[in-house]
Amino acid sequence: MSIVRYGFVALALALAACGQNQPSGQGDGGAIIAPDEETEIGGAERNELPPVEASLLGAPSDLFTAIEPSEVGVFGAPSVMDALDPLLGPEMTEGSNVHLSVREEGDGAIADIVRTGLADDSVSAGHVRVEFRREPDGWYPTNAYRRMQCARGAAPGEWTTGLCP
Repeated sequence: MSIVRYGFVALALALAACGQNQPSGQGDGGAIIAPDEETEIGGAERNELPPVEASLLGAPSDLFTAIEPSEVGVFGAPSVMDALDPLLGPEMTEGSNVHLSVREEGDGAIADIVRTGLADDSVSAGHVRVEFRREPDGWYPTNAYRRMQCARGAAPGEWTTGLCP
């Protein structure tokens, strides 16, 4: 595996390990789906993950770095939760705090994964957002974004699209 791929895997782990809380009720443009709710999106297996904080869900995608969903291991699957499995499997969640929110909006869905408690002392949190569209045979990622919260440097605690010092 190349150094670049290792970097993306480490970043995906870091971003998926970030954590905040998700609101209940309606969100922008659609229902907020708790990870433990049985829906077309799926997710009964992820009922232990707390929701992402509302302020993070509201962050516009232009505050993230756009990436290919495949860079974080997300591909089409029968459900959004199946597609997110590479970011939410036990090897990705062990030793960190992972928060997940999935919002369904018509034939689309947006998943936010935030991780904290990472092994990297320069990154205090990571946030990955993946947008999906529903097709007759499953859910397919259309866009993905990532950002990090640095633990040190000029602006510790601030979200950034750059590398943390």
